[in-house]
Amino acid sequence: MALIDAQKFYRDLEEGRLSPLYFIFGEEPYLLQQSMERFKHVLLDPNTQDFNFNSYYAGDADVAHVRDAVELLPMMAPRRLVILREAQELNDKEWAELEPLLQTPVDSTVFVVMASRVDKRKRPMRLLMDKAQAVEFKKPYENQIPSWIRYIAGSLALEMSDEAVHLLHKLVGHHLTEIEAELKKLGDYVGEGRRRIEVQDVAAAVSRTKEENVFDFARAVGENNRVKALEQLVRLLDQGQNEIGIIALVARHVRVLMTIKKGLDEGLYGAKLAHFAQVPPYFLDQYLEQARLWTARKLEQTLVVLAETDRALKSSPLSSHIWLENMILKTCSGGLATVPAEPAFRR
Repeated sequence: MALIDAQKFYRDLEEGRLSPLYFIFGEEPYLLQQSMERFKHVLLDPNTQDFNFNSYYAGDADVAHVRDAVELLPMMAPRRLVILREAQELNDKEWAELEPLLQTPVDSTVFVVMASRVDKRKRPMRLLMDKAQAVEFKKPYENQIPSWIRYIAGSLALEMSDEAVHLLHKLVGHHLTEIEAELKKLGDYVGEGRRRIEVQDVAAAVSRTKEENVFDFARAVGENNRVKALEQLVRLLDQGQNEIGIIALVARHVRVLMTIKKGLDEGLYGAKLAHFAQVPPYFLDQYLEQARLWTARKLEQTLVVLAETDRALKSSPLSSHIWLENMILKTCSGGLATVPAEPAFRR
Protein backbone atom coordinates (compact mmCIF):
# COMPACT_ATOMS: atom_id res chain seq x y z
CA MET A 1 0.00 0.00 0.00
CA ALA A 2 1.11 3.52 -0.65
CA LEU A 3 1.54 6.46 1.69
CA ILE A 4 -1.75 8.36 1.82
CA ASP A 5 -2.35 11.97 2.80
CA ALA A 6 -4.10 12.92 6.01
CA GLN A 7 -7.21 14.29 4.32
CA LYS A 8 -7.88 11.02 2.49
CA PHE A 9 -7.16 9.10 5.69
CA TYR A 10 -9.77 11.03 7.68
CA ARG A 11 -12.27 10.94 4.82
CA ASP A 12 -11.95 7.16 4.51
CA LEU A 13 -12.43 6.71 8.25
CA GLU A 14 -15.57 8.84 8.31
CA GLU A 15 -17.01 6.97 5.31
CA GLY A 16 -16.28 3.56 6.81
CA ARG A 17 -13.53 2.52 4.37
CA LEU A 18 -11.34 0.75 6.91
CA SER A 19 -8.13 -1.20 6.58
CA PRO A 20 -7.11 -3.92 9.06
CA LEU A 21 -3.62 -2.38 9.37
CA TYR A 22 -2.51 1.24 9.71
CA PHE A 23 0.90 2.78 10.21
CA ILE A 24 0.58 6.29 11.66
CA PHE A 25 3.83 8.19 12.19
CA GLY A 26 5.26 11.66 12.61
CA GLU A 27 6.89 14.05 15.08
CA GLU A 28 3.81 16.07 16.07
CA PRO A 29 2.27 14.44 19.19
CA TYR A 30 -0.98 16.41 18.90
CA LEU A 31 -1.73 15.08 15.42
CA LEU A 32 -0.89 11.51 16.43
CA GLN A 33 -3.21 11.81 19.42
CA GLN A 34 -5.97 13.27 17.26
CA SER A 35 -5.72 10.36 14.82
CA MET A 36 -6.05 7.90 17.71
CA GLU A 37 -9.13 9.69 19.01
CA ARG A 38 -10.61 9.57 15.52
CA PHE A 39 -10.13 5.79 15.34
CA LYS A 40 -11.88 5.40 18.69
CA HIS A 41 -14.75 7.66 17.63
CA VAL A 42 -15.36 5.81 14.38
CA LEU A 43 -14.85 2.23 15.54
CA LEU A 44 -15.98 1.94 19.13
CA ASP A 45 -19.41 1.78 20.71
CA PRO A 46 -19.27 3.11 24.29
CA ASN A 47 -21.39 0.15 25.42
CA THR A 48 -18.87 -2.44 24.19
CA GLN A 49 -15.61 -0.45 24.18
CA ASP A 50 -14.17 -2.29 27.16
CA PHE A 51 -14.38 -5.57 25.24
CA ASN A 52 -13.09 -4.32 21.91
CA PHE A 53 -10.29 -1.84 22.57
CA ASN A 54 -6.69 -2.26 23.70
CA SER A 55 -3.93 0.36 23.74
CA TYR A 56 -0.26 -0.38 24.43
CA TYR A 57 3.02 1.51 24.68
CA ALA A 58 5.74 -0.48 22.93
CA GLY A 59 8.33 0.17 25.61
CA ASP A 60 6.12 -1.36 28.32
CA ALA A 61 4.07 -3.93 26.42
CA ASP A 62 4.42 -7.69 26.26
CA VAL A 63 4.30 -8.27 22.51
CA ALA A 64 2.61 -11.64 23.04
CA HIS A 65 -0.29 -9.77 24.70
CA VAL A 66 -0.45 -7.35 21.78
CA ARG A 67 -0.62 -10.22 19.34
CA ASP A 68 -3.33 -11.96 21.37
CA ALA A 69 -5.38 -8.75 21.46
CA VAL A 70 -5.17 -8.35 17.69
CA GLU A 71 -6.18 -11.98 17.08
CA LEU A 72 -9.07 -11.93 19.57
CA LEU A 73 -12.53 -11.88 17.97
CA PRO A 74 -14.69 -8.80 18.60
CA MET A 75 -17.61 -9.00 21.03
CA MET A 76 -20.96 -7.60 19.94
CA ALA A 77 -19.21 -5.39 17.36
CA PRO A 78 -17.94 -5.81 13.79
CA ARG A 79 -14.31 -5.00 14.65
CA ARG A 80 -11.83 -4.63 17.49
CA LEU A 81 -9.37 -1.72 17.75
CA VAL A 82 -5.81 -2.30 18.94
CA ILE A 83 -3.29 0.57 19.07
CA LEU A 84 0.44 0.12 19.59
CA ARG A 85 2.15 3.43 20.36
CA GLU A 86 5.83 4.40 20.11
CA ALA A 87 6.54 1.35 17.96
CA GLN A 88 10.10 2.53 17.32
CA GLU A 89 10.89 1.20 20.81
CA LEU A 90 10.39 -2.43 19.73
CA ASN A 91 13.50 -4.58 19.34
CA ASP A 92 14.18 -6.98 16.48
CA LYS A 93 12.84 -10.00 18.39
CA GLU A 94 9.58 -8.21 19.17
CA TRP A 95 9.18 -7.10 15.57
CA ALA A 96 9.70 -10.72 14.47
CA GLU A 97 6.89 -11.82 16.78
CA LEU A 98 4.56 -9.21 15.30
CA GLU A 99 5.53 -9.82 11.69
CA PRO A 100 2.79 -12.41 10.93
CA LEU A 101 0.21 -9.74 11.83
CA LEU A 102 1.87 -7.34 9.39
CA GLN A 103 2.22 -9.86 6.59
CA THR A 104 -1.37 -11.12 6.97
CA PRO A 105 -3.52 -8.58 8.86
CA VAL A 106 -6.49 -9.83 10.88
CA ASP A 107 -9.68 -8.70 9.14
CA SER A 108 -11.76 -8.53 12.32
CA THR A 109 -9.36 -6.07 13.99
CA VAL A 110 -8.10 -2.62 13.06
CA PHE A 111 -4.47 -2.74 14.21
CA VAL A 112 -2.88 0.72 14.41
CA VAL A 113 0.89 0.94 14.74
CA MET A 114 2.07 4.41 15.75
CA ALA A 115 5.58 5.83 15.87
CA SER A 116 6.99 9.27 16.63
CA ARG A 117 10.35 8.50 15.00
CA VAL A 118 10.86 6.39 11.89
CA ASP A 119 13.97 5.02 10.23
CA LYS A 120 12.63 3.95 6.84
CA ARG A 121 15.79 1.96 6.17
CA LYS A 122 14.83 -0.65 8.78
CA ARG A 123 12.98 -3.72 7.61
CA PRO A 124 9.94 -3.45 9.97
CA MET A 125 9.32 0.12 8.83
CA ARG A 126 9.65 -0.85 5.17
CA LEU A 127 7.26 -3.74 5.76
CA LEU A 128 4.71 -1.43 7.38
CA MET A 129 5.02 1.07 4.55
CA ASP A 130 4.33 -1.79 2.13
CA LYS A 131 1.52 -3.62 3.94
CA ALA A 132 -0.32 -0.92 5.91
CA GLN A 133 -2.27 2.20 5.15
CA ALA A 134 0.55 4.57 6.06
CA VAL A 135 -0.05 8.20 7.07
CA GLU A 136 2.64 10.70 8.01
CA PHE A 137 1.74 13.64 10.23
CA LYS A 138 4.43 16.27 9.78
CA LYS A 139 4.95 19.21 12.06
CA PRO A 140 3.17 22.23 10.60
CA TYR A 141 5.20 25.05 9.14
CA GLU A 142 5.53 28.23 11.18
CA ASN A 143 3.15 30.15 8.90
CA GLN A 144 0.48 27.46 9.41
CA ILE A 145 0.40 27.81 13.20
CA PRO A 146 -2.15 30.68 13.35
CA SER A 147 -4.63 28.54 11.38
CA TRP A 148 -4.01 25.65 13.74
CA ILE A 149 -4.57 27.92 16.75
CA ARG A 150 -7.94 28.95 15.33
CA TYR A 151 -8.83 25.33 14.53
CA ILE A 152 -7.98 24.07 18.03
CA ALA A 153 -9.75 27.05 19.59
CA GLY A 154 -12.82 26.24 17.52
CA SER A 155 -12.75 22.62 18.71
CA LEU A 156 -12.93 24.00 22.26
CA ALA A 157 -15.82 26.35 21.37
CA LEU A 158 -13.56 29.39 21.63
CA GLU A 159 -13.18 32.40 19.34
CA MET A 160 -10.02 34.49 19.15
CA SER A 161 -9.17 37.92 17.86
CA ASP A 162 -6.32 38.10 15.34
CA GLU A 163 -4.13 39.89 17.88
CA ALA A 164 -4.83 37.18 20.48
CA VAL A 165 -3.86 34.47 17.97
CA HIS A 166 -0.62 36.27 17.17
CA LEU A 167 0.30 36.74 20.83
CA LEU A 168 -0.47 33.09 21.71
CA HIS A 169 1.73 31.97 18.80
CA LYS A 170 4.48 34.25 20.01
CA LEU A 171 4.30 33.03 23.59
CA VAL A 172 3.79 29.31 23.09
CA GLY A 173 5.55 28.62 19.80
CA HIS A 174 4.67 25.90 17.30
CA HIS A 175 4.02 22.82 19.47
CA LEU A 176 0.34 22.00 18.98
CA THR A 177 0.03 20.03 22.21
CA GLU A 178 1.22 23.05 24.21
CA ILE A 179 -1.08 25.32 22.20
CA GLU A 180 -4.05 23.09 23.04
CA ALA A 181 -3.11 23.06 26.74
CA GLU A 182 -2.87 26.86 26.85
CA LEU A 183 -6.19 27.23 25.00
CA LYS A 184 -7.88 24.97 27.54
CA LYS A 185 -6.41 27.17 30.26
CA LEU A 186 -7.74 30.25 28.45
CA GLY A 187 -11.18 28.66 28.24
CA ASP A 188 -11.18 28.21 32.01
CA TYR A 189 -9.88 31.75 32.45
CA VAL A 190 -12.67 33.48 30.49
CA GLY A 191 -15.35 31.11 31.83
CA GLU A 192 -18.57 29.84 30.32
CA GLY A 193 -20.17 33.25 29.97
CA ARG A 194 -17.61 34.63 27.50
CA ARG A 195 -15.99 32.39 24.89
CA ARG A 196 -14.10 35.02 22.89
CA ILE A 197 -10.40 35.38 23.68
CA GLU A 198 -8.85 38.84 23.42
CA VAL A 199 -5.18 39.77 23.53
CA GLN A 200 -5.41 40.91 27.15
CA ASP A 201 -6.68 37.46 28.13
CA VAL A 202 -3.66 35.80 26.52
CA ALA A 203 -1.30 38.29 28.14
CA ALA A 204 -2.83 37.60 31.55
CA ALA A 205 -3.30 33.83 31.45
CA VAL A 206 -0.60 32.30 29.25
CA SER A 207 2.78 31.41 30.70
CA ARG A 208 5.60 33.49 29.25
CA THR A 209 8.49 31.47 30.66
CA LYS A 210 9.84 30.25 27.32
CA GLU A 211 9.42 33.61 25.62
CA GLU A 212 11.08 35.46 28.46
CA ASN A 213 14.05 33.08 28.39
CA VAL A 214 14.43 33.52 24.62
CA PHE A 215 14.35 37.29 25.16
CA ASP A 216 16.96 36.91 27.90
CA PHE A 217 19.13 34.68 25.73
CA ALA A 218 18.96 37.04 22.74
CA ARG A 219 19.65 40.03 24.95
CA ALA A 220 22.64 38.32 26.55
CA VAL A 221 24.04 37.63 23.09
CA GLY A 222 23.39 41.23 22.04
CA GLU A 223 25.15 42.56 25.13
CA ASN A 224 28.16 40.33 24.46
CA ASN A 225 27.50 38.81 27.89
CA ARG A 226 29.02 35.38 27.36
CA VAL A 227 28.40 34.06 30.88
CA LYS A 228 24.76 35.12 30.91
CA ALA A 229 24.19 33.68 27.42
CA LEU A 230 25.57 30.30 28.52
CA GLU A 231 23.36 30.37 31.62
CA GLN A 232 20.27 31.15 29.54
CA LEU A 233 21.17 28.38 27.09
CA VAL A 234 21.15 25.87 29.94
CA ARG A 235 17.73 27.13 31.04
CA LEU A 236 16.30 26.74 27.55
CA LEU A 237 17.60 23.17 27.34
CA ASP A 238 16.20 22.42 30.80
CA GLN A 239 12.78 23.58 29.57
CA GLY A 240 12.88 20.83 26.97
CA GLN A 241 13.76 22.99 23.97
CA ASN A 242 15.79 20.96 21.51
CA GLU A 243 18.98 22.43 20.11
CA ILE A 244 17.68 23.04 16.59
CA GLY A 245 14.54 24.59 18.10
CA ILE A 246 16.68 27.01 20.10
CA ILE A 247 18.49 28.12 16.95
CA ALA A 248 15.17 28.60 15.16
CA LEU A 249 13.73 30.65 18.04
CA VAL A 250 16.78 32.89 18.27
CA ALA A 251 16.95 33.32 14.48
CA ARG A 252 13.30 34.38 14.44
CA HIS A 253 14.01 36.78 17.29
CA VAL A 254 16.99 38.29 15.44
CA ARG A 255 14.92 38.73 12.27
CA VAL A 256 12.28 40.61 14.28
CA LEU A 257 14.97 42.91 15.65
CA MET A 258 16.19 43.53 12.09
CA THR A 259 12.65 44.43 11.03
CA ILE A 260 12.26 46.75 14.03
CA LYS A 261 15.48 48.60 13.11
CA LYS A 262 14.37 48.88 9.50
CA GLY A 263 11.00 50.28 10.61
CA LEU A 264 12.70 52.82 12.84
CA ASP A 265 14.90 53.89 9.92
CA GLU A 266 11.73 54.47 7.90
CA GLY A 267 10.29 56.65 10.65
CA LEU A 268 7.71 54.21 12.03
CA TYR A 269 6.69 54.27 15.67
CA GLY A 270 4.04 52.83 17.98
CA ALA A 271 1.24 50.78 16.45
CA LYS A 272 2.54 51.31 12.90
CA LEU A 273 5.94 49.91 13.87
CA ALA A 274 4.34 46.93 15.65
CA HIS A 275 2.24 46.20 12.56
CA PHE A 276 5.27 46.55 10.28
CA ALA A 277 7.29 44.09 12.39
CA GLN A 278 4.28 41.79 12.90
CA VAL A 279 4.65 41.81 16.68
CA PRO A 280 1.97 42.45 19.32
CA PRO A 281 2.05 46.04 20.60
CA TYR A 282 2.23 44.46 24.06
CA PHE A 283 5.84 43.42 23.33
CA LEU A 284 6.99 46.39 21.26
CA ASP A 285 8.82 48.20 24.06
CA GLN A 286 10.83 45.07 24.87
CA TYR A 287 11.82 44.66 21.23
CA LEU A 288 12.77 48.32 20.95
CA GLU A 289 14.95 48.10 24.02
CA GLN A 290 16.80 45.12 22.58
CA ALA A 291 17.03 46.48 19.03
CA ARG A 292 18.97 49.48 20.31
CA LEU A 293 21.70 47.12 21.54
CA TRP A 294 22.42 45.85 18.03
CA THR A 295 23.82 47.25 14.81
CA ALA A 296 22.29 46.10 11.54
CA ARG A 297 25.62 44.54 10.56
CA LYS A 298 25.85 42.56 13.78
CA LEU A 299 22.34 41.24 13.29
CA GLU A 300 23.19 40.10 9.75
CA GLN A 301 26.38 38.41 10.91
CA THR A 302 24.54 36.71 13.77
CA LEU A 303 22.07 35.20 11.30
CA VAL A 304 25.03 33.78 9.34
CA VAL A 305 26.43 32.17 12.49
CA LEU A 306 23.01 30.80 13.41
CA ALA A 307 22.54 29.31 9.93
CA GLU A 308 25.95 27.63 10.05
CA THR A 309 25.23 26.30 13.53
CA ASP A 310 21.88 24.93 12.34
CA ARG A 311 23.59 23.06 9.49
CA ALA A 312 26.21 21.68 11.88
CA LEU A 313 23.58 20.47 14.35
CA LYS A 314 21.80 18.58 11.58
CA SER A 315 24.90 17.00 10.04
CA SER A 316 27.77 16.85 12.52
CA PRO A 317 28.50 13.80 14.71
CA LEU A 318 29.76 16.13 17.45
CA SER A 319 27.69 16.76 20.56
CA SER A 320 25.08 19.43 19.94
CA HIS A 321 26.00 21.49 22.98
CA ILE A 322 29.50 22.03 21.52
CA TRP A 323 28.03 23.80 18.50
CA LEU A 324 25.68 25.87 20.64
CA GLU A 325 28.45 26.94 22.99
CA ASN A 326 30.65 27.72 20.01
CA MET A 327 27.85 29.85 18.56
CA ILE A 328 27.79 31.86 21.79
CA LEU A 329 31.55 32.29 21.70
CA LYS A 330 31.31 33.61 18.14
CA THR A 331 28.41 35.99 18.77
CA CYS A 332 29.45 37.14 22.25
CA SER A 333 32.83 38.51 21.21
CA GLY A 334 34.31 41.76 19.94
CA GLY A 335 33.93 40.72 16.32
CA LEU A 336 31.79 38.00 14.80
CA ALA A 337 33.33 35.21 12.80
CA THR A 338 32.01 32.11 11.12
CA VAL A 339 31.77 28.79 12.92
CA PRO A 340 35.07 26.91 12.62
CA ALA A 341 35.32 23.73 10.62
CA GLU A 342 34.82 20.41 12.43
CA PRO A 343 38.52 19.41 12.44
CA ALA A 344 39.23 22.24 14.89
CA PHE A 345 37.24 20.26 17.49
CA ARG A 346 38.84 16.93 16.71
CA ARG A 347 42.38 17.81 17.62
